Amino acid sequence: MHMKHFAHFFVCSAGRVTLRLGLMIACLIAFALPARAVLITNYPSKDNTIYETSGNTNYLSNGAGDTLTAGRIDLSNGGGWRRRSPIAFTNLHNVIPVGATINSVTLRLYCSKTTGSAYPVGLYRLTADWGEGTSNVNGGEGKGTTATPGDATWYLRFAPTITWTTPGGDFISTARATTTVGGENLFYTWSSPDLVADVQMWVNNPSTNFGWIIFGDESNYHTTKQFASRENKTTANRPVLIVDYTTTAAVGACTLPDGSCNALTSDQCAALGGAWAGANTICPPPTGACCLPSGDCTNTTASICSGLGGTFQGADVPCESNLCPVILTPFVDPLPLPPIAIPVSGTIGGVATYEIRMQQFTNKVHRDLPATTFWGYNSVTPGPTIVASNGAPVTVRYINDLRDTNGNYRTNHYLPVDTCLGGPDHHGATPRTVVHLHGGHVPPESDGFPENTIMPGEEVTYFYPNEQPASMLWYHDHAHGITRMNVYMGLAGGYLIRDAAEAALGLPSGEFELPLVIQDRTFKPDGSLFYPATWQPHFLGDKMMVNGKVWPYHNVRRGKYRLRLLNGCNARTLALGFSNGMNFQQIGTDGGFLSAPVSTNVLYLGPAERADVIVDFQGQSVGAQITLTNGAPAPFPGTPGTGVLPNVMRFSVVGGGGAFTAPVPVALVPVIPLSTNAVVAERTLELYKVDDACTGERWTINGLRWSDAITEMPILGTTEIWRFVNKSGMSHPMHMHLVMFQILDRQTFGIVGGEIVPTGPRMPPPPNEAGWKDTVQAMPFDITRVIARFDGYTGIYPYHCHILEHEDQDMMRKFQVLPPTSVSELTYNASGEGLTFQWIGTNWQVQWSANLDTWFAYPAAPVQEGPTNTLLVPMTNAAQFFRLIGD
Repeated sequence: MHMKHFAHFFVCSAGRVTLRLGLMIACLIAFALPARAVLITNYPSKDNTIYETSGNTNYLSNGAGDTLTAGRIDLSNGGGWRRRSPIAFTNLHNVIPVGATINSVTLRLYCSKTTGSAYPVGLYRLTADWGEGTSNVNGGEGKGTTATPGDATWYLRFAPTITWTTPGGDFISTARATTTVGGENLFYTWSSPDLVADVQMWVNNPSTNFGWIIFGDESNYHTTKQFASRENKTTANRPVLIVDYTTTAAVGACTLPDGSCNALTSDQCAALGGAWAGANTICPPPTGACCLPSGDCTNTTASICSGLGGTFQGADVPCESNLCPVILTPFVDPLPLPPIAIPVSGTIGGVATYEIRMQQFTNKVHRDLPATTFWGYNSVTPGPTIVASNGAPVTVRYINDLRDTNGNYRTNHYLPVDTCLGGPDHHGATPRTVVHLHGGHVPPESDGFPENTIMPGEEVTYFYPNEQPASMLWYHDHAHGITRMNVYMGLAGGYLIRDAAEAALGLPSGEFELPLVIQDRTFKPDGSLFYPATWQPHFLGDKMMVNGKVWPYHNVRRGKYRLRLLNGCNARTLALGFSNGMNFQQIGTDGGFLSAPVSTNVLYLGPAERADVIVDFQGQSVGAQITLTNGAPAPFPGTPGTGVLPNVMRFSVVGGGGAFTAPVPVALVPVIPLSTNAVVAERTLELYKVDDACTGERWTINGLRWSDAITEMPILGTTEIWRFVNKSGMSHPMHMHLVMFQILDRQTFGIVGGEIVPTGPRMPPPPNEAGWKDTVQAMPFDITRVIARFDGYTGIYPYHCHILEHEDQDMMRKFQVLPPTSVSELTYNASGEGLTFQWIGTNWQVQWSANLDTWFAYPAAPVQEGPTNTLLVPMTNAAQFFRLIGD
């Protein structure tokens, strides 16, 4: 019996030459004992994705791409063809001595994208050799590209002539290891005795080593899973094979002809033409990108990088633009407060008219960063806060006044625009804008419909009735396909509605009421905003900005403060708390007050969600420094600790009198539950991704695009339940325009035979969500039910995921509120000829439009009154929107 001694780990080289020589990147040195256990980390020598197509003449591959794909694509988008990915570690016999005993084998892959639900992904041992060429798919890599010489395809082992015996690869029919893959941006591992047997065979007989092929679920459509390949730009995410073996051979540092170093036996080193330094010698440390505190990047070793106060990015990682985050000292700038909007007529908080311009300007967001160019409302970000009152309408004239540095109206966007997306595919990189009052109960013509954009030099006037209770709303850009970029540039502002019920509660006000607009951003060393040029599934900044400052501080007295919190991030969920763990009280949600305060020490807010909270600093000592923190993983819910941006801002407790110390009311404003007995319809809205020819994947609701025909048509004055069924591995904050809703419950589910099957009880919302909402977190593999009454206005409104990258990429649909019970049916004609309308009573006329600007009547005159009227409206390519007009 012997004691195991595990080797030290040194990374040597990830270069192409090293891979061609069949050498591992990781070097491990074991103690010179008669028998030793060695743990090696090995990287692929080749990998690829092969794509099934409609015929054997279309040979597609992705040899040099960033990802590997397995599973079956959506039936409606590409025929439901299969994808498989061969992967091989043909260098094993060079790094594991002959005669070694394999103890364990683990393959680790990083899942970057997933469609559908959780499905098993298996490894099957290949029985024939295959190739990796230089093919490289652009975009999301879901469709493949033309194979280059030496590539493997669905039909070919080596393009252009050597075929597989069986299309799709030659492999044994039993999976060697299987793992269920559900969420994305996570690592998954495969390990089994069969993998041990495979590696043992390959070490003993290298001529049999053709690797494995990665299989997804191919019995269902919409099951693709994408993993980082060996060429992935993020080195840490590349595939890794971890092998634990026992050997009696001595290993040492071997310097190879290409200059790289590996831990090898003397014989292995000689066979590769290297110089062996002797048993137990150590390879020289590798070099790679080192991000310095200044934001500059230099190429050096990990130890030197640490001595310079830098962050080592990994061996052989090159210095590239935007690789290194700008390092800024937190809590050095005071918290700014957004200005109160001044009306051009009327009074603040009363009937008023405002003029708000969208303008380009510069502003310093941190003491140590040069000024940043923003777009903002009236040249500030967040924009000026409009203070309104219940029952006192407000009119706002919005003017697109975006100009370049020469004072000319802009003709192109400040940020690079991905024209793959709907909106930019027609309008290009133009600086279009439109304003949506988020949470506002407003007529459709004032809602900020995403296609009703205006260009620089144009303007529009919106009317806000303010017929809703006291709450904090916000206004922000909503331009089709570029919402994420316009909001990121700064087009967002607060909107406070006051009422008598709020005034009667005696809550902290004036200096003791703080609006906190929380947004994450990434800055370049020159102060400019960084945002990717191509669409990303989500964007997460590396700095937290509050009211337009990075990590600010605010001096507070020893008393109570009312914080009006808004998660204004593009995609980041927040889990807010305080560094000392103290409790605070939540008194309101998106749409107004809760019925009673809820005490907590952590508050989750998805993008666009708001919370009204009371924080009491009375028990804190003068001089105390208390940080508002965030503990949410990103993407959410993700893996705890992953992607967390922990600091938000700091509160510094100061002395002096005049603090607000009145108690918080034990009762607030009654929240009357909507009755489920009044529900006339329950709609199911499934959230999942499909493959996309342009971006590689597309987030959808029920698999439909924004441009597809309207399928949700509630009747004015009726109550409905909407079921958000999240079939993806991440949370989606779902937002409905026009209405405030209440959360009924959440229920876990699984998918059996393609059907959604509940697996747990319906769980009511926690107390702090038991109020009026306009945005709800639909958690992964949950059915989230909300109930809403469609009151006030008929017309067409959007509903969508408020992760702005998802919204811009078709996770946004339209619903149409129809006139009341006169309309009894609105359905597609069974023959597919058109849209059938049925109604009872009065004279009606159907109108249709392609763009909501110009409406055409059908028929030319209203249909006369009758007991029941039926009309078939022929569908045209141009007809997207319909409405009924009665006399």
